Amino acid sequence: MKRVVAAFWQQETNTFNPHSTTIRRFADGALLCSGDIARHFRGTETDWGSLFGFADRHDWELVTPLHADGGAGGTLTEAAFEELIDILLQPLGGHEPCDGILLMLHGSMVSERIEDCEGEILTRVRQVVGWNVPIVVTLDPHANVTYRMTDMSNAVVAYRTTPHVDQVKTTQFACRLLNEMLSGGPLTQVRLVKPPLLAGLDSARTTSEDGPMPRILDLAERLVKENPAIKHISVQAGYAYSDVFDIGPSAAITCLKATAKYNKESNALSNYMWRTRAERTIKFHSVDEGLTIAESLTGRGKPVVLVDYADNPGGGAAGDDMTILEAMLERSTRDAVFFSLWAPEAVRACQAAGLDEDVKLELGHDGDLKVTGHVKALTRGEYLRKGPFMRNTVGKLGMSALVSIEGLDVVLTSIASQTEEREQFKLFGIEFEKEELVVCKAMNHFRADLEPLSHAIVFVDSGKSCTANYAAIPYQHVRRPIWPLDDFH
Repeated sequence: MKRVVAAFWQQETNTFNPHSTTIRRFADGALLCSGDIARHFRGTETDWGSLFGFADRHDWELVTPLHADGGAGGTLTEAAFEELIDILLQPLGGHEPCDGILLMLHGSMVSERIEDCEGEILTRVRQVVGWNVPIVVTLDPHANVTYRMTDMSNAVVAYRTTPHVDQVKTTQFACRLLNEMLSGGPLTQVRLVKPPLLAGLDSARTTSEDGPMPRILDLAERLVKENPAIKHISVQAGYAYSDVFDIGPSAAITCLKATAKYNKESNALSNYMWRTRAERTIKFHSVDEGLTIAESLTGRGKPVVLVDYADNPGGGAAGDDMTILEAMLERSTRDAVFFSLWAPEAVRACQAAGLDEDVKLELGHDGDLKVTGHVKALTRGEYLRKGPFMRNTVGKLGMSALVSIEGLDVVLTSIASQTEEREQFKLFGIEFEKEELVVCKAMNHFRADLEPLSHAIVFVDSGKSCTANYAAIPYQHVRRPIWPLDDFH
């Protein structure tokens, strides 16, 4: 029986979000240890559910010290990082042998002191277990992969879909790579391909079969088939909202240890990323233009979704920007749902006022918008995901309220949350399918469940911390020269 240590530790850090990510944020998401992890995730369509199933079938003794899901948000405090790394390392330093390690990481976590948290995690693990223990890493396709990360790993496998609906397949494949090494196969190594790009590959979107991301995944598969020394090629689009040196798209080639530099494969992947760097499968509109378009498309029997892309908590933004909400109030928009606004103080005010009561609210980061709302629903904000994204897991909005403000229904939450699926709306008695216009703070994941039910999706860029206008972001630490900040002509 092989003893395998596995841990899940993910947080996507938007360094332009002014709110720090503390240990409390992980507790709000999910912070579990040891046996609680199996009780929570066994049988679910998740990374852990997939891992438990594989371990059972292959007679692994699975040790699970940590599950820490901090979602996306601001820079991680140093105290939180050190507390979690201590938990992760605990089972590695004892007398019991460790045969292999599987780490389910994000790839874009930044702390107050460390730009490359995943590289630091892998380095500390490697310092304990040495170089003869295989380490396999799974990543989010929005990982900013570093040479330190690949140097410390024996295999890297990222999700291939955005929305991320392939966690089960990804983890199964990572387990197979680890099992090959545990069964006497050679220890593989990882070579990194990283062109001078800040962003690219259409932000990893796979909603269009002809987009840059699906096409490079096809290219990667062909390259693997052509070279038996290559076990896998993982493609990452990077994450443009972490102000770090190693920002940007990459490909990680998991291969046999050899003197070959895999120049053919590296050049093919790098050239493709460069050639398609400006391709996008979605179009962004200004707030006013987006609202005008969305309103013109209503009345077709299905909801029109207006996406607040730049203030998406799922991308690490604060989720409290009111640019679109204020524009809707100015236009006297009715028959619409705004989902959602991070406003814990306003939620507490709604709770104090009570259901079916009027309440004075101060909304926004500085409480700049003062309105009177009518409390239509109050909820603890917990829901069971039933859509394709993270099915059968519990999502948390925190204590939340639905208020009517000048005829516009607005969802207020205590935990900054992206829009994901219908079950979130049902918490407030809202039937998504019957709405005319729905505003979502989101980017990609909502599309797995809500796009098939929608008449149209309109993307708006309000210029906040997840803006697609990279030239407007005040980067200080990214490597230079880099596209699109510098001229390569």
